[in-house]
Amino acid sequence: MSLYKFVYYQLLKRHYFAVTGPNRILPDFLIIGAKRCGTTSLFSHLPEHPSIIKSHHDNKGFFNDNFHLGVNWYRSFFPTKSLKKRIESEYGKCLSFDTTTTYMENKKTAENVSAVKRDMKIIVMVRNPIDRAYSQYHLSVKDNTESRKFEDLVDREIKRLDTEKDDFFKIRRNESNYIKKGLYYDQLKPWFELFPRENIGIFSTEEFKIDSKKIYNEIFDFLNLPRITVKNNTIMEKGNYLPMKEEIRNKLSIFYKEHNEKLFKLIGKRFEWNV
Repeated sequence: MSLYKFVYYQLLKRHYFAVTGPNRILPDFLIIGAKRCGTTSLFSHLPEHPSIIKSHHDNKGFFNDNFHLGVNWYRSFFPTKSLKKRIESEYGKCLSFDTTTTYMENKKTAENVSAVKRDMKIIVMVRNPIDRAYSQYHLSVKDNTESRKFEDLVDREIKRLDTEKDDFFKIRRNESNYIKKGLYYDQLKPWFELFPRENIGIFSTEEFKIDSKKIYNEIFDFLNLPRITVKNNTIMEKGNYLPMKEEIRNKLSIFYKEHNEKLFKLIGKRFEWNV
């Protein structure tokens, strides 16, 4: 890192927190996605557990966009080692975490995580990719960043995906990628290649909506924490919109079928995403 970057991004931007970086911890687990799948609810409500420290903010983007700023910059967002010890003395364990929903979109990100912390635990929320795409589209419309018809975007993106022949899977930021972001197998395969299977927890958005208590308990089990009742267990919804046209849903169902089957084989479980 150059002297300018060190002074600007650490001393000026993070000041005291960067100076004390060497005495701060790294996260114990990451919530890496997927976007529009319930990660905001996890970010907000998991810290109700006394052994989980609330994150400074979500979408830090260290392992993809900000990796060049260095590990000390990243540490500046996390608690001190002394605070961790105090919580451990009271509750037995103390975990911190980072939620960034773009982490799962690039193989290089998985490599960066592995290089920094090989035993990192990874949490992924996945949703029927058809509903995920439609939700992201309507959020873009709400934010006034999208004016095209959804059905036109579906046709265009499927055609593009059918012709793509990249050496490795990557989500490019200058494209909408409503459909591509639902190709979970391609995004998660590098993580399963780099991390032990027992370090990766895959959870269903649909099951989370039906029984959030069950999913929270599964996450606590995955993190080797005692179960608690999360009091604020409401799912954060971000908008209401008309149902998708049936012919578009059928088209996407056919498109995603093979990709979903590859995902289910990879993770060793399946979800009811037939419609």
